[in-house]
Amino acid sequence: MRTVPRLSVIVPFHDVEEHVGECLDSLRAQTLTDVEYILVDDGSTDGGPSVAAAFAAADPRFTVIRGPGRGPGPARDAGIARATGAYLAFADGDDMVPPDAYRTMVETLDATGSDLACGAVTRVRRDGTVKSRSVTPGFGRTVLRTHVRANRDLLQDRHVTNKVFRRSFWDAHGLTFPEGPYEDAPVAIPAHVLSTATDVLGDAVYLWRARPGSARDRRGDPERVARSLASAAAVSAFLAAHARKLRRRHDQHIAETEFPLLLDMLATARAGIARRLFDSARASLDALHPAAAVGLPALQRLQIHLVREGMPKELAAVQRFARTEIDDHGLVRHGTRWYFDYPFLGDPRVPEEVYEAGPELRAHAVVDDVRPGGGGLRVTGHAYLSRVDSKLCDVEVWLASGDRRIPLKARRAERPDVTADSRQSAVSHDRSGFVADVDPVRLPEGTWTLHARVSARGVERAERASGHRDAGERAFRLGDLHVSLTAHDGLVLTAGAATAEAPGAPVSAPVVTGVRWTDAHELVLGGEGGSRTDRVALQLGDAGERHEWPVEWSGSQFTATVGVTPCGLPPRSGRWRVLLGDRPLTLAPELLAAPPEPHTTSVHRISFLPGPGGELRLLVRPALRPDERGRYALRRLRGTARHHRTRIRDAALFDSYGGGQYSCNPRAICEELRRRDLGLDLVWVTRDGQFTVPAGIRTVLYGSREHEEALGTSRFVVANRRTQPSWYAKRPDQTFVQTWHGTPLKRLGRDVRGKPLANRDLYEGLDRYAPMWDVLVSPNPFSTPILCRAFGYEGEVLESGYPRNDVLLRPGHAERTRRALGIPDGLRVVLYAPTWRDDEHARRGRAALELDAARVAGALGDDVVLLVRTHYLMTGRVATPIPWAGGDATPGVPGRAPEVLGGRAFDVSSFPDMADLLAVTDVLVTDYSSAMFDFACTARPMVFFTYDLERYRDQVRGFYFDFEKEAPGPVVRTSDEVAGAVGAALANLSRPSPARYRDFAVRFCPYDDGHASERVVDRMLT
Repeated sequence: MRTVPRLSVIVPFHDVEEHVGECLDSLRAQTLTDVEYILVDDGSTDGGPSVAAAFAAADPRFTVIRGPGRGPGPARDAGIARATGAYLAFADGDDMVPPDAYRTMVETLDATGSDLACGAVTRVRRDGTVKSRSVTPGFGRTVLRTHVRANRDLLQDRHVTNKVFRRSFWDAHGLTFPEGPYEDAPVAIPAHVLSTATDVLGDAVYLWRARPGSARDRRGDPERVARSLASAAAVSAFLAAHARKLRRRHDQHIAETEFPLLLDMLATARAGIARRLFDSARASLDALHPAAAVGLPALQRLQIHLVREGMPKELAAVQRFARTEIDDHGLVRHGTRWYFDYPFLGDPRVPEEVYEAGPELRAHAVVDDVRPGGGGLRVTGHAYLSRVDSKLCDVEVWLASGDRRIPLKARRAERPDVTADSRQSAVSHDRSGFVADVDPVRLPEGTWTLHARVSARGVERAERASGHRDAGERAFRLGDLHVSLTAHDGLVLTAGAATAEAPGAPVSAPVVTGVRWTDAHELVLGGEGGSRTDRVALQLGDAGERHEWPVEWSGSQFTATVGVTPCGLPPRSGRWRVLLGDRPLTLAPELLAAPPEPHTTSVHRISFLPGPGGELRLLVRPALRPDERGRYALRRLRGTARHHRTRIRDAALFDSYGGGQYSCNPRAICEELRRRDLGLDLVWVTRDGQFTVPAGIRTVLYGSREHEEALGTSRFVVANRRTQPSWYAKRPDQTFVQTWHGTPLKRLGRDVRGKPLANRDLYEGLDRYAPMWDVLVSPNPFSTPILCRAFGYEGEVLESGYPRNDVLLRPGHAERTRRALGIPDGLRVVLYAPTWRDDEHARRGRAALELDAARVAGALGDDVVLLVRTHYLMTGRVATPIPWAGGDATPGVPGRAPEVLGGRAFDVSSFPDMADLLAVTDVLVTDYSSAMFDFACTARPMVFFTYDLERYRDQVRGFYFDFEKEAPGPVVRTSDEVAGAVGAALANLSRPSPARYRDFAVRFCPYDDGHASERVVDRMLT
């Protein structure tokens, strides 16, 4: 006769074949053995039921039953009806449970007599595990026999899977699960309230795998957002009836976590969906506590008020304002109070208190530098109130140690760089700087930190000063005083007996004792120590791009000169580690105490940035002056016509991908103009100096006064994206040629509205940009109506074919590019070139590397080389090429060798022009990239690696035609399938293209004859 188990675990599952085995393995491994597992199949169509059946056949503790098919809530209730244990627990079929979890919770309940036990949750991700504070923030330590009224953080414990319930408690209160998603909270929160006592365990008792319905995925599902709010409203109603004092706290948490998601969804959803979601949200908001939004920022309070009051048009206007104008608006003062200058301020339908500046009006206090000076220690910093002009503010600074306080006499200083870095244009913070001197001799013993108070006509805020994000990590001694400055801790001064030794370089570590710059902007480093090595290196971050230069030794002394990289370019913007061989160079104590001043070249501003332990690091940024960068500078230029009175010049300004490349259609047009030798001043915009240009062409730095002058006076402006500064307004006597950069498969511009994961930059601002174009270049008749509609463009369209494709049909060009890449004769070339995905930021940049390049290259054999070219928006976020000494470069293309990704797979993401790579390619592997339309004119084969087809098509961008039906090559999902399809294509290179491919080329490449550049230039000169 079977005994009654101590614990019943209910496990609903539905189409979780990938993970259900892991889940059941973790249950079988529980150290609590007196347990039954009721597996509820809620209508699976995958192999999950067979996995569950196998466990049930092998272990009598497992039982499989059929659920009602109405979601996890009713499935759990069906399992409860079959449960016989004295305790109840729940697990989801794609999660896991640590081995001791159930034993610990059951034994704890046996000992305490509480009604439920709960514990922390660990989130399972692809890259490992992390404690999930968003699920269980109140589980920092074990507390027995507590209650939600005593520990209100438990109001955020909205899951049932991290709990064990006493069955008698469950039955006494008739707890049941609702249908639909978000079924946990209407059970978990009432259970906390109704219990007599709860045991809280600090250890993790559940391993939760993120699944659809998480915050990120809910962006793509308005119904889930609405259901989540409805679930929260149901809990709020329960609390209103049973625990009124807890309701406001619960609803405020919902406001903080769910309202931003709701408002974001309302801003992106299509009109019909947005209206239904608006109505659903309004009903849910009405069910929440009236003061739920009180602690939120004013912008969210305003939007929530508009939802509550049924004002969807006004809400849309506020959301447009938030995306495009908010950083141009500051605060206004009414009486003694400050209010944010947001839309409808003063409208009687919106109470003025909605706009009142609360916690988001904060002081920014920063220490920028500290070094010996002024007879002691000189501290430089800045402090201001966000969105309040610094001329209206008073600033006090002091040192604090516990309750002790030492006021400092601070001198105000002009700091236009603070305004430039403030990410707003509403007010000036030029007067926010301060300089204060500290006398180390008079500083009492103790540990002292710097604080600042900023006040302005009725409002004041005080903050402990942080360190500037570009200050690095510095620690040095000044007499008996230990000085530390870091971004996190700010300035810390330790005086007297508490003084600690400043960390020094390890014995024999290489130390930089001197630095200087040459007239050629080369950095000369002198130092001593360390093992002898013949190379000094710059490395981007911890494992990024690397460049090397020779080292000269004289005994233990070394000298190294760091200049342009071996491919002739300056190091790109970023934070570079300086290494002697593979060991970090450290700064000598005197250089750490007073780092050299920044050095400025024509392109970059290079600062010395000490790292941990005094490591030498260089911060490289574009060399823009404060009045050339930031939103404040842009606003001063926006709408002005300072160059419209200047005579137009015989010049052409070119912008490819926002100044990132010398490439694409602008390059082809530029070279045609250069070939014709018309006497034009040919000017290219560069953001970071990461390309070279042929003789006779000059560059200007994006955003600089030189760029402003060139953009305002050149007769021709040629661009392939919408990357002109926001202040630019085309002159009537200018000709603006917009070439764009690809035949559209994926939707763009206005056509992506309503795609929840699409980047808003694709369509916002078109009303300003498109009317400035005089000519829109179209590659084919298919693209013309799409581009016009997507951009809202009504001007002239030139169906010329794409100038960038001329090189694909130009004799000898492929051979020159092969030499530039260093590809030996006889090797066949496969190029993998995926497109950008708008949701890359949420997916940690993984999409560009989904292909197992080394595996594919290995399968293709020794006579094939695989090149990997990530989209230009991804370059720099994945591996980048190392320099190549030698090779015959094509015009404007520095010789570069690809970085090895494994075997015969190489990364060519930073090779300047995609067209050159297509010219040498025998087989193209891509996904939804417009490269397919360019490459089709070659008649060479293509393979389409579309591992995320449904997500990309339905949520990210959408397509203009049936891609699976019309793709001119096999559509595959895995790296092995890629290898197989490419191998077959290579074996059939000599065969004619199939009819499907030929039809594709006729449709999309009708003008690709090698002369598109000539046609565009002819139009420009008419």
